[in-house]
Amino acid sequence: MADDLTTSGAYRDTMARLEAAKYLTENGGEYWKARDIHHLLGYAVWDKFEPVVARAVDALRANKVEPSHHIAQTSKMMGLGRGAQREGVDYFLSRVACSLIAMNGDPSKPEIAACQAYFVVQTRRMELTDQSNGDEKRLEMREKVSKSFKLVSGVAKDAGVRNTMQGVFHDARYQGLYGMSGQEVKKQKGIPESDQLFNHASALELSANDFQMNLAAEVITRENVRGERRVIETNKDVGKRVRKAMLDSGATPPESLPLAEPIKQVKARLAKQKRLPPSGSST
Repeated sequence: MADDLTTSGAYRDTMARLEAAKYLTENGGEYWKARDIHHLLGYAVWDKFEPVVARAVDALRANKVEPSHHIAQTSKMMGLGRGAQREGVDYFLSRVACSLIAMNGDPSKPEIAACQAYFVVQTRRMELTDQSNGDEKRLEMREKVSKSFKLVSGVAKDAGVRNTMQGVFHDARYQGLYGMSGQEVKKQKGIPESDQLFNHASALELSANDFQMNLAAEVITRENVRGERRVIETNKDVGKRVRKAMLDSGATPPESLPLAEPIKQVKARLAKQKRLPPSGSST
């Protein structure tokens, strides 16, 4: 029965018409105009469609979603014959709004079943795209932090920090940025001692560390800071400054940011999507 439905002419025609009616914003967002597709959503008469839009607004609000993000009222000039026109209400509908409205239709009708399937598939596709974009942003940030770590390590070495004191130098970043040692940060966040904090850090936490490292490298170089003790203290002081900026802006302090999915899982998922072998990071 389902196979018969999906191969029916009505089903294919409705899917094609929905795709053709889609608009794209400058940022690639999708939306539809209600008067273009209300008949495809199962409402041949416009007057019967508007109450359904109102119920979709209520449903979004009940789920603590701002309705205006998905349904926006606009207007459309409509012909009355003999060249006369009048202004009528129209709506910009997001993918989510269209899906909510379609779900109120009668699925026994091929056109309505096609609408329901179309918007479910569209929603899932965008969810996967959003996840992929988030994964790529975090992985890019993780790799950037590795480069910044090497950069500030080199600057510290040139300024007099011995190899045996590099751990103390980097721990000063934690003391300044997190208000505690790196070991204490791991303990508070529940990260095994042998694992890297950055492998569990969110994009925001990675960004904070990346900024601190680059700023510390710039300050040490610009102010010509020399001597192991002074360099370590400077690194800690820069961490304090970055922390203060975060707190002053109302951001969550880094030690209170939740753990993100292990970076290995993110890499594996992206590799599977792109059919590329995952690679590791040692820093």
